Amino acid sequence: LQDYKTNYSKETMSDITNIVASIQVAVKKISKTVNRAGINNMYTAGAVGAGMVRKLDVYANETLIEAMESCKEVYVMASEESRDPIILRDDPGGYEVVFDPLDGSQNIDCNMSLGTIFGIYEKTRKQVGGMTSEKNVLKKGTKLVASGYAHYGAATVLVMTAGSGVHEFILDQDIGEFVLVRKRISVPRRAPIYSINESSSNEWDDVMLKYIEKIKKPQSATVKAKKSRYVGTMVADVHRSMLYGGLYLYPGTKKMPGGKVRLLYECNPIAFLMEQAGGKAFTIHPKTGYPARVMELQPVEVHQRIPFFCGSIEDMNDLEKAYLSAAKTAGGKKPQSKL
Repeated sequence: LQDYKTNYSKETMSDITNIVASIQVAVKKISKTVNRAGINNMYTAGAVGAGMVRKLDVYANETLIEAMESCKEVYVMASEESRDPIILRDDPGGYEVVFDPLDGSQNIDCNMSLGTIFGIYEKTRKQVGGMTSEKNVLKKGTKLVASGYAHYGAATVLVMTAGSGVHEFILDQDIGEFVLVRKRISVPRRAPIYSINESSSNEWDDVMLKYIEKIKKPQSATVKAKKSRYVGTMVADVHRSMLYGGLYLYPGTKKMPGGKVRLLYECNPIAFLMEQAGGKAFTIHPKTGYPARVMELQPVEVHQRIPFFCGSIEDMNDLEKAYLSAAKTAGGKKPQSKL
């Protein structure tokens, strides 16, 4: 990272390097624990509030918090596993780091792929509403200076961007270090596959129903049908799309029209990666009903959920046009320049 070419100042790049160094230490610990989860009885689930949290979820969250506590550049965190922002220091002039500590935790018991998603938002220049105010952490994705994910699969992979391309590293277990294996990942413009939970198809809107039917059964003989590949772990499905081209689709449903994927610490970091790799990410604006760039949406709460679509740019453009047409037909409000 010290040799990473970017438009950031040397000071900012040094800060990012230090933060990512702390994150990768935590990722190594999580990776090792994931591999031994069954042996160490880390599968057991327990009820917390309205949800189920497994021991491994708790461990991943605590490991990342511990890593950030020793990182002087970070002053606040937001995590899927923590209801409120985590204030690490009294100085509000540091960076904000956000996490989904263990993506795909519903797959823990059956030994399927898991992941960690992270984002690093730019330094807070002005405190708003007190140290513990949510307003201090509710930043647009355009304020990210770096993001990435760890994918715990056949190997532990770290994919990240600091605003100038996306690179992939693999953890070499023999030396205990991440080794660069792919520079400047470029997402193919057209996707051969799509990822969506089709068991929820009876809950989808008409646009998504028609789009999936169209890509599964194209009318033209010159257009190949897309194949469905769905792991159920966002990181795994997105990683495959990054490398081979693909669509990750998580629409709102009748039960949850506002979507299910979290904006601040899941959608924004993934959208940043996807755009840096030449892909695209959009959502449906909660006020206008029009398609909107994910990274320009202003969060209104830490755990805000949204519909989320990302992947190969030409396919994303097709889907976005379909949603735009539907919004115009329905008489949706024209989106403002400031979201």
